[in-house]
Amino acid sequence: MRTRTFFALSGPAIALMAALLVIPLIATIQWSFQNVPVGEAGVFNGLDNYRELLTSPRFRDAAVFTVGFALVVTTLKVVLGYIVALTLHKARHGRAIFLGILLATYVVPTVVGALDFSWLFNDIFGGPVNRFLDLFGVQIDWLVNEWPARALLAMHMLWHEIPFAVLIFYAGLQGMPDEPLEAASLDGANWFQKQRYVIIPALGRLVTFVCVISIMDALKIFDSIRIITPAASQLGTESLMTYVFQIALNDSYRLGIGSAVNLLTIILTLVLLIPFLRSTWRDARGIS
Repeated sequence: MRTRTFFALSGPAIALMAALLVIPLIATIQWSFQNVPVGEAGVFNGLDNYRELLTSPRFRDAAVFTVGFALVVTTLKVVLGYIVALTLHKARHGRAIFLGILLATYVVPTVVGALDFSWLFNDIFGGPVNRFLDLFGVQIDWLVNEWPARALLAMHMLWHEIPFAVLIFYAGLQGMPDEPLEAASLDGANWFQKQRYVIIPALGRLVTFVCVISIMDALKIFDSIRIITPAASQLGTESLMTYVFQIALNDSYRLGIGSAVNLLTIILTLVLLIPFLRSTWRDARGIS
């Protein structure tokens, strides 16, 4: 392809990406070093925004919760997604029906899904899960206590996004050749050894892909928190994204502080993704 043709075809996409990604990123970096009142020009204040954030208990709690939430949800998503995909792969009947039911949770918009999911645990709307737990003498205030609320958010995210992991792993299992498993059987490997030494290594790139997408999704969690636990800052379920919303758009309109949080979130995301990006880079270069 000629250079002129390449730029003619890719130019509009590059321009759109620059307008939607590069220019806002440059503005965010600039504002993070400024005091930016709404409707007024920013005033340079050096590292004051970062100094305030790094000494703020509220920001620290939001960052710790967000990172912990991302790691826990990603781990559970990979494990449960693999188990469900393996079950589907071994099933003889009903795969299409089960996949259709499973995908229903994935295609539902996050806001609608979060609202419906929270009703399952809300006595005002019947709370069928609470009614079931009452049969065993278990009573949990999901929406007013810190750890139950965190568990509820994690369960909703898993309910909503596990189908993505299942589809990825299921496709990988469907495409695996039979020869490695047959060779492992001849060597006397049991079921767990086949999973550990044959199947999971063969799905390594897919596991990395699911982890990368899951971490990025979990770090930017916003809709679920706003719907399920609107009083997140008091309940201990405030994420970095809800913190940005409150500090920059809802409470004090401090756009400089909000920009600094966004920039720190980008750095945090890259730090968490380094192991997976390094693995992907080694695979791309053919290094074992």
